[in-house]
Amino acid sequence: MRFLAAFLVAVLCWATTITAAPAIIKPFKVCDAEDKGPFLRQRQQAALEDFAKLFLIDKNPKAAFDKYIPGEYIQHNPDALSGREPAIAYLTTLQATPGLVYSSITLFSGNGFGLLHYRRKSVEVDMDMAIMDRMGFKGTCMNEHWDVRERIYGNSTNPIAYF
Repeated sequence: MRFLAAFLVAVLCWATTITAAPAIIKPFKVCDAEDKGPFLRQRQQAALEDFAKLFLIDKNPKAAFDKYIPGEYIQHNPDALSGREPAIAYLTTLQATPGLVYSSITLFSGNGFGLLHYRRKSVEVDMDMAIMDRMGFKGTCMNEHWDVRERIYGNSTNPIAYF
């Protein structure tokens, strides 16, 4: 009898979790800088995934910034200025690079940060880079950026270098 009771409780808990999941990770119209709570990490991961789709796959930095970087944007890249508008202008020009392709995209979020690791390549302009972007979160909005870039020359000793 105890086994049956424990089984029924487990099934009810599982069913509650499954039906509650859509409310926990709902689609974003725009991010929420005040978002908090026990499922914030999952919502930040969802925000990072959608940001990456808009930015890397759709190649639309303005849409990505409008949805996930609505205000303050602190830039730690020594070759770029802080602020939304300088970033959007630079990234829009970059995304127009002929033959630009992103691949090997990996995402992770936790502890208030999101990491995007990917390859950016264009054979038309001799561009081949391994990139790691680190985004700082406020709620489900991103407000800070660091990056590490390394040129890929194609003659690495290590056959699994970069990815």
